[in-house]
Amino acid sequence: MKSRWIVPVATSSLILLLFFCFKIARFNALYYTYNDMYIFLQASCSWLDGRPLLYENIWGYDDRIHNNYAMLLWGPLIYLSGAYGAFAVQVGLLALSYGLLLRQLSRQMASWAVWAALSVLLLGPVWFWLNDHPGIGWHPELTYFPLSILFFLALYTHQSTWFWVTGALIVLVKEDGALLAGAIHLAFLCLQYLATNRERSIFGILTKPVFWRVLGGWAAVFIAGMVFLSYKNHSAEPEPRLQQALDAIGSGLHDPTFIRTNLRLLGQTVLLLLPSIGLLVYGLFRTGWQQTGGVLLIYAVAQLALLLSNWVQGGTYYGTNALFDLVSLTWPPRFVLVYAFSVVYTLLVWLILGVGRKEVPGRQWIPVCLVLVVVQLPLVQYARPDFRLFASLHAIVTHRYDPEKESLLPASDVAVVQKLAHGIPARSNVFVFDYLIPFFHKHYNIWPTEKQWEKADLAIIPNNDFQKLSERLPRVMKQPYRAVRLNTYTVYVTPAYESYLKKALPETPSLK
Repeated sequence: MKSRWIVPVATSSLILLLFFCFKIARFNALYYTYNDMYIFLQASCSWLDGRPLLYENIWGYDDRIHNNYAMLLWGPLIYLSGAYGAFAVQVGLLALSYGLLLRQLSRQMASWAVWAALSVLLLGPVWFWLNDHPGIGWHPELTYFPLSILFFLALYTHQSTWFWVTGALIVLVKEDGALLAGAIHLAFLCLQYLATNRERSIFGILTKPVFWRVLGGWAAVFIAGMVFLSYKNHSAEPEPRLQQALDAIGSGLHDPTFIRTNLRLLGQTVLLLLPSIGLLVYGLFRTGWQQTGGVLLIYAVAQLALLLSNWVQGGTYYGTNALFDLVSLTWPPRFVLVYAFSVVYTLLVWLILGVGRKEVPGRQWIPVCLVLVVVQLPLVQYARPDFRLFASLHAIVTHRYDPEKESLLPASDVAVVQKLAHGIPARSNVFVFDYLIPFFHKHYNIWPTEKQWEKADLAIIPNNDFQKLSERLPRVMKQPYRAVRLNTYTVYVTPAYESYLKKALPETPSLK
């Protein structure tokens, strides 16, 4: 039946809608308080307020660090909706890519194969952890996954216009996007080469001019992006992250701890990829193991290139970040490259080699998929200790806010903070304690790096000031300002914003 794609598309859309609600609930419960998401919220729409392109208040000129230009497309939505706009972009792209993918799969595969892809690859626990992005919530690199699906669909269906559009979007997400798009494109060519003659060796593709043209083209795009980034980086106040990473790796290669740490992270990365690898291997089993060596070689070479890029980028934080294990190879913005390729490659193999066109006798696929889904829970928990799915779901139901933060969130103070966040002018400059940042996601929050474009009219700091934030006030606040002490926090306010504070207070305390 031609319309059999409707049920899996409707199912995926419903699950994505529920996931969108989950993201909003997590955000409102103050689980996303690390600064990364708020950096990107600011950078995506700074140009709408007359600030420099991709400017934000922690690193300043963010375009000197990364080529995150695709964020400008989401800027107007984020400008209006803040973090909700970023979540809408993420889930919207997923819904679009899933819908088109499932429709394509339904045209060429039996129903069991469509449901296998949906359950294991598109909506499994690894996917859930990746898109939840614990502690942070969103990075623009997370859009790599849906964009990769759209890119491979454009390739597979020979839609040249959409090939250029989706390829350009991947490249504009970040400077390593060219590696991902190039890996998918080359893998597509190699699989097509194998499929035209099931007796061929994969090494024959090296004699085809088209292979070298595509390889050279994507290599040129990647190199051009890196040269452009280097030019911006060294034009003023350089932030030589690549050199820092190479220096850290160069010295680390003589350090047994560095080597052990990176080997463990590599092993954890492989574990997180096992479900998609498992479905890939099951597909090869369904084809009678034809050209298995060539298919796996393509996969390994492409992943090696992506892993090398991730390793170099993660090397920047070795020895300087206590959370290095969490921001290296298995960090969602890095891991998404290898995950996106693994999923797309598995789908390409199933489509091009004809896996799933026939019904499977005895429903043998069901236990295979059940194992590949269930095993993801312990794998993610082991590889990413920040993934606590059931504990998070329980906490959202039983607590208003993240239990780890509740001691610093008394209801009386939170009520004042929320009224301030809604009452002050849109896009105001504020300097607030970490846990309170989500309340001000539509404003320009300032960090202690003191890279702010404009100084703040409002600051909120814990009374015990264990982070010594008050010492920064003379350098991040407009003068003059006064202080109002609440139960847990002290609010610092300029005369221009004093009226908003008075409206937010249940009664007006004396001003110090």
